[in-house]
Amino acid sequence: MGERFDVCEYSIDRLRDLIVEKSRSSGEVVAGKLHSIYFDEYFSALGARTVVVENDYIDRDYLEDYAGYYVRCFERYQRVCTRLHFFQAAFDRQAFEALLTGSATGIDQRTLNDSYLGFVVVKPLPQTVIGRTCLVTYPPEGRRYYTALRKYIVNLFGVELGVTSLAFQEQDQVVAACATSALWSVLQGTGELFHHPMLSPVEITKAATEHLPTDTRTFPNRGLSMAMMAHGIRNAGLEPYLVNVGDEYVFTSTLYAYLRFGIPMILGVELIDPTGSAVRSLGLHAVAITGYSLGRAKPKPYGSSGFLLRASRIDKVYVHDDQVGPFARMVLDGRTVPIKQGRIARDVNSISTSWVGADGKIGSVRARLENLMIPVYHKIRIPFATVHDTIIAFDGFLEALKKHGAPIYSGRLEWDIHLSTVNQVKSEILRGAFSGGYFKEFLLAKMPRFLWRASALSSGNPVLDLFFDATDIEQGRFFVRAIEYDARLAAVLRAVTKVKQVKDAYGTQSVWKIMEWFSKQ
Repeated sequence: MGERFDVCEYSIDRLRDLIVEKSRSSGEVVAGKLHSIYFDEYFSALGARTVVVENDYIDRDYLEDYAGYYVRCFERYQRVCTRLHFFQAAFDRQAFEALLTGSATGIDQRTLNDSYLGFVVVKPLPQTVIGRTCLVTYPPEGRRYYTALRKYIVNLFGVELGVTSLAFQEQDQVVAACATSALWSVLQGTGELFHHPMLSPVEITKAATEHLPTDTRTFPNRGLSMAMMAHGIRNAGLEPYLVNVGDEYVFTSTLYAYLRFGIPMILGVELIDPTGSAVRSLGLHAVAITGYSLGRAKPKPYGSSGFLLRASRIDKVYVHDDQVGPFARMVLDGRTVPIKQGRIARDVNSISTSWVGADGKIGSVRARLENLMIPVYHKIRIPFATVHDTIIAFDGFLEALKKHGAPIYSGRLEWDIHLSTVNQVKSEILRGAFSGGYFKEFLLAKMPRFLWRASALSSGNPVLDLFFDATDIEQGRFFVRAIEYDARLAAVLRAVTKVKQVKDAYGTQSVWKIMEWFSKQ
């Protein structure tokens, strides 16, 4: 029996050697992966200093894949993996052994937990060797938001460790494809949020392809269509919501609305390499969106309306790209790429990737946005677009009041629209600097579990909160109530919404559902 563990000093060369040694891959294959470049940058930035190698590790997801496919191969593939644990603290094998024996040592469980960066499972396969991977994120720095994370508890020979992350793994071209890997990561997040079973890649592939034509085989798997992914989401007990996001505003506003709540989602893109002798499409690709950066100082006005949405501050998104790594950066830099559809050539919007193009440079391949697949709980029926359009109309009404000299806020409101729950909202209100009977009444009020929240900000200060019943139907009275932070605005709204001419002008529009509430206060 071999050693159960080893401890070594971290370096990217040592990490590559470990991956080669613990898999059935070659040095050339491992060095040629974009994961190697990603891990080099990541672990350098996070200050990794020590690797603990856990041999003969049984990984549930790989074991399901092994039982579903590899065990039936003539070649004898192993059923156990290796798990690599990364720490910021520096220690050697002797110190770790002393910890396990309870002897006096320079490290203890708290030191290990405080410096734990996460783990990478190495699968005993010849090509797709990066298994379940849970790593901490880059620091927030006031702009990065990783909202779809969960806590993973790790037991390393009795030492309990924890890492807040979202699981990632490389595409296994036999039992999965990029879409399966992305869907697997997404369901890791929604499983914690909506309490559904966690499926392995082989289970996802079987669920997504159970209605394939009988003349098409499931394994080896060459990819999932959007319809297959939707079926896989339904199999997990959720509902797929598909949004065309060719427009950047639609992309950022939609992903923010659901991702801030904690729902990761699948982004479908077309990869385009513009660096060769001719522009070349590399085909469709799917990634899991796990975070975003609010790096723009100001929101972008929406069309001719001038409407300001906080989500338009997004300048980067962070994705689990199975060919790159977890929390990989994609930048909304405004660059376009030329494409040809039939005889018509045109430039289309694109975002950056970490893929290597024909010029050999990392990031030269671009991604053309296609669609978002959002897995939502079946009771969340009102889509973001409905609330967004209602708020635009209400914002226009407020601007009209200002033009007529109403004594309300100065400047233009910035709106923050996102999905939430009644418990999250009430907890936030209770933690805030608000008191009195008005807020007590809100805390005691009966409201639906899922809410759309539209917060209006003036110079960064809250002016108004509007809440919508996300479980209602669009034809219903889905506006629930408001919270008024600005007394002057509240007084104006209560007065003008009782005027007959205002009701005649807006009474048939969806925005009247909001205005009517104020008229009855």
